[in-house]
Amino acid sequence: MLNWEQINYDITKSEIEYNSLNNMNPATIASNLNSEFKRIRELLIQARDDIFDEWHLDTAENLGYDFDLLFAIRLYDILGLNNNFSNRAASNDEIWRFLSIRVIPDIVHSRWGMNEARYMTSRRIWLKNLWWYIHLSWNGDTERTYEILKNNTTDTVLQLVERPGVGYYVSLYREIMLRYSCINDPSRTLFRKVLKLNTALLPVTYPELISGGIKEYVSYLFRKVQ
Repeated sequence: MLNWEQINYDITKSEIEYNSLNNMNPATIASNLNSEFKRIRELLIQARDDIFDEWHLDTAENLGYDFDLLFAIRLYDILGLNNNFSNRAASNDEIWRFLSIRVIPDIVHSRWGMNEARYMTSRRIWLKNLWWYIHLSWNGDTERTYEILKNNTTDTVLQLVERPGVGYYVSLYREIMLRYSCINDPSRTLFRKVLKLNTALLPVTYPELISGGIKEYVSYLFRKVQ
């Protein structure tokens, strides 16, 4: 079983290896990985290929939210599959930089090219954002989670995961995402308002302690901004 805490991949090392990605050869990426990370790479490459085949995508297309969501669910499943991946590991940027630059840089490149922030910059790291997007929206299993997220956009990911200055109150965000899935909000304006109000209230509110708990707190957020 992987020990994620042993990964030592500081910003200096990641910058050096990121700068070498211009000469990336997918055939040699796995040669620098141990057997455990080779296996994770194999599973993630297979997941990408399955998505490309099933949804008729390829790397020449401008991949977008549909790919993000489908790959995010597979990423979440694979990292959680006997790999000892925890919230603590998911909060460690060194782990995400390692996965992005050392393990599957070709997959990140297929989505973002050489956009450095998507490999290295804390709340902008693509793989990290995908994992947290699914974790904060999880609805019991992959099928139900997909159903509540399928009508969203990349802006939804940005608003939920990349929003600065707030921690991840998992049970609360899962209720917000479930409630939001029932609302028609093509402009995403309502979603942004809900998250903004939540950010303002959380420092002075304990949602689980109010009458009706988290469900009632989330109902209040949506009533207030509609």
